Amino acid sequence: MAATATFTCTCGIQKKVSNHWILAKCSASRFELMPWDYHLALQDDIVVLCGERCATALLSRCLGEWKQADAGTILNEPYLVA
Repeated sequence: MAATATFTCTCGIQKKVSNHWILAKCSASRFELMPWDYHLALQDDIVVLCGERCATALLSRCLGEWKQADAGTILNEPYLVA
């Protein structure tokens, strides 16, 4: 008997037959959206999203993390005193 993978969006919705789902990859310096691909969706670093609203929410979170990382970098840099 073959095993079937189940995919769940970050919002909790489980993927069925519809094909408007997308994939995303967010790192410290990059945000990438990709069309649905079963084999890509199985990778650990890929986020499965049910649509535009969840993709927008993920983008917002990534931008917030980047902004916090930039603020941390600025705070840790030595200041020059004139």
